[in-house]
Amino acid sequence: MRFRAKHYWRRRVRAKRPERFGRIACDPAGTIGRLSGEAQKALSLFDRWVAWLTTPFKFCGTSGWEETGCEAGALGRPVRDAQHSTDGFWTIDVRLERFTIGAASADLTKPRFLRLEVEPETKAHDVCAKTRVLAGMELDFGGAVVVDTDGPFLEVHPEENFRILVGPAAGV
Repeated sequence: MRFRAKHYWRRRVRAKRPERFGRIACDPAGTIGRLSGEAQKALSLFDRWVAWLTTPFKFCGTSGWEETGCEAGALGRPVRDAQHSTDGFWTIDVRLERFTIGAASADLTKPRFLRLEVEPETKAHDVCAKTRVLAGMELDFGGAVVVDTDGPFLEVHPEENFRILVGPAAGV
């Protein structure tokens, strides 16, 4: 049995309810300061299966996403292979090599991590669907920075800006 969620995604909410996004001012330093010192746990099989049911609640604010008002650009490598869920999202946990919001850059002398949530019907999702994203591949990406309140931890939701630069690095 294959489920295909038909609920709306972040970009559709932005198009239908722009007021939800316009009132939030980006705090680059504060947002960068929230980067994780370790990668998030991998999604369990149950997490991946039940996503078709739980993701719509995230958009309503139940165990959901908080907008930061920030857009980031980054370079990093997945700590594990990308995971695909029944809501259509690809989840990729990344160790950062570069992370910027506007003119502010993260200090990456200590390892920092974030999660990518790649929504269906975006160019980023098309890249993931065509080329399996594996641990150690070098990724160049950017997009909206949000806080997943399940953690809480930072996520980037790339839409247009997502490229695989090179395959898995030796020893990663």
